[in-house]
Amino acid sequence: MALGLLNLILAGCFSAALAQYFDSSALYSPLWGESPGQLNDYRLENGKFTINPQVFTNRMGMYKNLLTQTAKYSEKFAPANEQNFLWGLPLFYGCQYKLGILADPSRRTRCSYRSRNHLCISVDSYWGDKDFYLYVLPLFAAADSGILGISSDQVMLLPPPKHEMSTSYHVSGCQSSFPEIMENWSSFYQYIESTSSKFIDFLKYYWNAQTKSLEYPATVFKDM
Repeated sequence: MALGLLNLILAGCFSAALAQYFDSSALYSPLWGESPGQLNDYRLENGKFTINPQVFTNRMGMYKNLLTQTAKYSEKFAPANEQNFLWGLPLFYGCQYKLGILADPSRRTRCSYRSRNHLCISVDSYWGDKDFYLYVLPLFAAADSGILGISSDQVMLLPPPKHEMSTSYHVSGCQSSFPEIMENWSSFYQYIESTSSKFIDFLKYYWNAQTKSLEYPATVFKDM
């Protein structure tokens, strides 16, 4: 499973988005209003904002925080944060939720958005694991760049109940494990903070960071 499947998922998401274009309820990702809008909405534990990545709204809140904190930089291109390229991340994530691919693929548990446990993201979901590179690394790079207004050691993730050693859960760990991807996201944030930033270059920096975030898991999970 690699980038070919990713393209199919993206095509499905975009088709669904077009079909619902005139539906006002589709303007935001699922459970957008219920997701944390600021880091203070997460649990504070030992001076760190602690996020449970296996809860759908917790992950969505990470995107929501990124969009909120970068809104002032996109105002030069369009009002109301409309031209912020980071919108693509929660929209793609929300589409995965609606397609049911974040659920338990074995169906041995009730981890599914159509069940009472609808906020659960299965630790056995291929996409739930792969998304790590598209929600954690952008957030941690933003914290490290000062975009979030906190120090880089003030935010961390709770490890999942399995696969504990497969990912990093704090900024320094990600810097050590994924230096190139983190650097690409940091470069994106540094550029948008520049007063001389241009829309086309804004897009280039974002596209480079997002592409690097997808290329790495495509090689790691190629046999899945």
